[in-house]
Amino acid sequence: MHVSDGTPIPALVLLGSGGAAVLLTWATLPRLAAASPARVAAATSVFFVASQLAFPVPPTSVHLSFLGLAGVLLGRAAFPAVLVGLVLQRALLGHGGWTTLPLNACTMGLGALVAGLVFHAGGARERPAWRAAAAAALGTATALGLYGAALLSAGDALRDVAWVCVVAHAPVLVVETLLTAQAAAYLARVQPSLLAAPPTAAPPTPPPAAAEAPP
Repeated sequence: MHVSDGTPIPALVLLGSGGAAVLLTWATLPRLAAASPARVAAATSVFFVASQLAFPVPPTSVHLSFLGLAGVLLGRAAFPAVLVGLVLQRALLGHGGWTTLPLNACTMGLGALVAGLVFHAGGARERPAWRAAAAAALGTATALGLYGAALLSAGDALRDVAWVCVVAHAPVLVVETLLTAQAAAYLARVQPSLLAAPPTAAPPTPPPAAAEAPP
């Protein structure tokens, strides 16, 4: 679902996605600062590594992303985590592009945000596997829809490619839905705290202890 450098995406779409990415990062970054570093690292690592499991489907390739799992674990903090993962994927693996980084952040980051909102809607934690499945399905579908719309914005040049890319990723949606549901069911048994919504603000820093006066 990465849009590469050189893809003939209209400048207006690139600029609009750039502005949206800045606003979304500004709005969600406090959630990332408040989340557990271990949880953020785990979700970002899964997203980063999943892209290496790619399968060629000319004229593109499909790969896992686990955007739904990122949303389940991080909630609104998933957007900046996905952005960090995309930067690492481009810098270390050559996936995506620098000029299209904001666009990719919007397509995949919004998918993770939708997944987080679906899973953490309300305060109930009943049936976590089903909730995670719905979150992963809707989150991945959102990312796929935005990815297809971005390619379609190029007009006739990428119209056929857009449809091939979206259809080729449909099995990914099914696989990620099933795997995310299984992961949520497992976490509900062994570490249910990981399925709780991350805090909205970082805990206050305790004041430094006063130095004792010398006798």
